[in-house]
Amino acid sequence: MRNRTYLIASLLLSGCLVGGRSTSPSAPPPPPPSGGATVVVPPPSEPATMPAPPPPPPEEHRNHGQARSEEVHERNEQRKAEHDAEKAEKKAEKADKKAEKTEMKAEKMEAKAERTEAKAERAEAKGQEKKADKLEAKADKQEAKADKQEAKADKQEAKADKLEKKADKAEQKAEKKKK
Repeated sequence: MRNRTYLIASLLLSGCLVGGRSTSPSAPPPPPPSGGATVVVPPPSEPATMPAPPPPPPEEHRNHGQARSEEVHERNEQRKAEHDAEKAEKKAEKADKKAEKTEMKAEKMEAKAERTEAKAERAEAKGQEKKADKLEAKADKQEAKADKQEAKADKQEAKADKLEKKADKAEQKAEKKKK
């Protein structure tokens, strides 16, 4: 009971203090004191307003550091994919050059074998049978070497094609990472 009276008294007192101190900007200024009796005019009562609705709950609370870490991770993956694509392309170009070089080497060996055969024919025409036989054997060996070089060049071209396909896939992967 005692608590209730203290509560009521404190509410009344605080209401009077708050009501006595508050002045709204639209309220008329208090009348100047005159020599006669003072009339107390209560301030105009403000209409009761509803309290503002609570702010919407924040969206999924995420750790800023975690979000930043994920962004960095995605950028690094994209950079790695681009780097892998460039690397695969360089490998493919290198394999192409190597295949071309081997093919040129095979063509040179074939030309050398043809020259040796021509020498053998001239030697045979002159009547130098032994020399002609040796030159023909040498030409046959050179042709065999040229054939091996051509086979090697074909393998290297196939390898280069594989590497080019791999480079294309890596480029596509890098493009997907960008999106």
